[in-house]
Amino acid sequence: MDPVDRLIAASGLPAASRAVVATAWQAMLDAAQAAWPDMRVDPAQIVDFIAPRLAGPDLAAALATAPAADLVLAAACTAQEPTAHAAFDAILAEVDAAGASTRSPQDLIDDVKQVLRVQLLVVKDGKPPGIAGYRGKGPLRGWVRITATRELIRHQRKRARETPSERPLDEALGDAGDPLLSQLKAEYRTEFATALREAIVELDAEDRTLLRQQIVDQLSIDEIGAAFGVHRATAARWLQRARGALVTVTRGRLAARLKLPVDEIDSVIRLVQSQLDASVIRYLREGDDE
Repeated sequence: MDPVDRLIAASGLPAASRAVVATAWQAMLDAAQAAWPDMRVDPAQIVDFIAPRLAGPDLAAALATAPAADLVLAAACTAQEPTAHAAFDAILAEVDAAGASTRSPQDLIDDVKQVLRVQLLVVKDGKPPGIAGYRGKGPLRGWVRITATRELIRHQRKRARETPSERPLDEALGDAGDPLLSQLKAEYRTEFATALREAIVELDAEDRTLLRQQIVDQLSIDEIGAAFGVHRATAARWLQRARGALVTVTRGRLAARLKLPVDEIDSVIRLVQSQLDASVIRYLREGDDE
């Protein structure tokens, strides 16, 4: 069915003239193209999203008064259009504004931006992305700012409630049945825990976020790629880089603490690298308020 005919059928609003509706529909698409020139739009793909969100005395009037660019962007994001995900990054500037109003630290603002990318743009467990909840009752920026404010306040309260406590590395590493690993933990527990913590702090914010999303949030490569608006192969390369950086910095820190050459630390790293995920979860969660 032609998108205009489908829009008329799906909206449930009176349409006195198909030609007038077609003109108003094209004006909506043109407004979206002007606002987001790099975004690809498939009218047939987005009409079902937009139709039930229109309100007015008739369909042409509803199209004319709707937040056109915002509805089309939200529809394209819901349809998992990558160029729409990239355009949505401009809307995420509202997280900075929400951060200023809630007096949130920059690291929390950056974390919430990544949280919202996942919550609002990623399809998970067959459920539509959170942006599907946008009804077009007001500007999309305002809707995102309210969402960000709530998220920032929730994270601030959680940070205030939680005081991270030191957990023995025996718990984090697990596999106490390995005698070599048990000896390592007994001899180097404090040094390794401190080296790992320092390495995580030393990583840049993007690498920490990538590791947190994969290890703590258990997102797939595809979901992480969608969250960052990149192809899964790019996301996989970024994750490999982040994990490699973590191992390298941990190795260097541990060598400095034990006053041993880095190559002599490799046996230590090999023993724990296969269990790196379990070790790192605790320390990533200390900066994570999910």
